[in-house]
Amino acid sequence: MKNSTSQIPAPTAAPMQPETPIGAGPVPRRRKRSMLVLGVLVTLVGVLGTSMLVRSAGDRVDVLAIARDVPAGQEITAEDLTTAALPNDPALTPVKASEKASVIGRRATAPLHRGELLTDGQFHGGKTLPAGQELVAVEVQRGAAPIDALAPGDQVKIIATQGKDEQVSKKGPAPEEIDAQIVKVGAPNASGAVVVQVSVAGTDSSLLAARAATGRVAIVLASKG
Repeated sequence: MKNSTSQIPAPTAAPMQPETPIGAGPVPRRRKRSMLVLGVLVTLVGVLGTSMLVRSAGDRVDVLAIARDVPAGQEITAEDLTTAALPNDPALTPVKASEKASVIGRRATAPLHRGELLTDGQFHGGKTLPAGQELVAVEVQRGAAPIDALAPGDQVKIIATQGKDEQVSKKGPAPEEIDAQIVKVGAPNASGAVVVQVSVAGTDSSLLAARAATGRVAIVLASKG
């Protein structure tokens, strides 16, 4: 007879229990109170910062700035201007935005560049010519005027020149001169000729226009001092 052997099942390992960290427990009441105080302080700082920003914004003033480049002598349009908010500083003297209507139509006395503030000295003092003055456009050929040196406001003399086939006589009368003031200097065309707008006395405007129509005039720049 075979001996029957009874098999005893192996003991089952008990599941491991996670260790409880030493010192773990509810957050101390003192730590909660400190965090509450810190939160209140952060809120107060935010409120004070916002108040200061609002107060500083109230001290700002709207002024005029240049929205796009404007050549010297060109009329200023509404599209050339924009507004900017600046601190009300007595050391700054830009034109206020409320004066925009009085600036439109005036001529720039110097090139205006995008992004810069507009000041009183950057445009002509009036929209119209002085009393007794008239505007005449004069086209001068290449080499007949110091174009690079001319700027709005310059005092010049406009002189009738001889034709290519005419001889200049030293014994003849001196060419007549017409006093004028530069208003705007155009860009050279393909042949190098430039149209210059000048302000002259009303008594000389017809004569100058007739001379300018011949294309035989020269511009002489007077001393700028």
